[in-house]
Amino acid sequence: MGVYPYKLAPIYKEKIWGGRNLERLFSKALPAGVDVGESWELADLPEGECAIANGRRAGQSLHQVVAEEAETLMGATPLLMDDRFPLLLKLLDAEDTLSVQVHPDAEAVKVIHGAALKTECWYVLDSRHGYIYKGFKPGVTDEHLRAALADDDAVAELLMRYEVCAGDFHYLPAGTVHALGSGVVVAEVQTPSDTTYRLSDWGRGRPIHIRQALQCIHYSSPADNPPSTEGDCLLKTQFFHVFVRSAAPGSRSITRRCVRAWMVLNGQGEVRSDDPDGTVGFAAGDTLLLPAGLTAPTVHIFQTAKWLEIALPPF
Repeated sequence: MGVYPYKLAPIYKEKIWGGRNLERLFSKALPAGVDVGESWELADLPEGECAIANGRRAGQSLHQVVAEEAETLMGATPLLMDDRFPLLLKLLDAEDTLSVQVHPDAEAVKVIHGAALKTECWYVLDSRHGYIYKGFKPGVTDEHLRAALADDDAVAELLMRYEVCAGDFHYLPAGTVHALGSGVVVAEVQTPSDTTYRLSDWGRGRPIHIRQALQCIHYSSPADNPPSTEGDCLLKTQFFHVFVRSAAPGSRSITRRCVRAWMVLNGQGEVRSDDPDGTVGFAAGDTLLLPAGLTAPTVHIFQTAKWLEIALPPF
């Protein structure tokens, strides 16, 4: 059947901490009367499978494309053990502060039934005097945390707090206790897992997962972004590489021949390939999936554009 550049239809998730800022920032057609906290921009999970929004596969799920076109879609990039796409991309709108939470690493997954590894990063898109919590303050131990667990504010006092503005980037490897603060919208790049264990939830009454969280936590200092010698590279991990790209109006070839995704932050343009359905336009708020097997792909920028590019291994 052949592959072409795919535009993905988002899945909107109502959250107690969500808002309507994706409508303001990206003209997203949010469901009426709903506080949307998450827009799943690229997802192939049992909890949500994004659909293709363009071309002959419009309306089909990403999972179906993965199943039918794995070789030309993925190239040398392996699928997950359950034959799902190895990446999850979201936009998060925190109108209120998220729970203080942690995700499991590979060691925790071995001992917690049903857990899946989750490493992620945030690129800040909008901040209205916003902040995040990331990692513990120096010297905090398991004993300090256990003593604070009865009081949400006491838990927060143990955490590093960072004021953020648009363009900031934060790496959150598995095991890092964190929370997205109110007034922040981010693009989230992560391994494909929705496993989250809450330490506290600011008295909102949702389930807390103390036992599992304590099995995941790393008490070391907050992780710095791994250094890179490439000016447009934000992060390199074993799971994905994240770049921030920008381009003025004009046309150019796409030379990297691996599967990758684009999260468009601003501007307008289109990606073309030799397939009959090979042209797809993009604008701010769109997410594209560029298969490894595209033939003669080019990008044509109509209005100066900026996007996150997420490349998958092998690198």
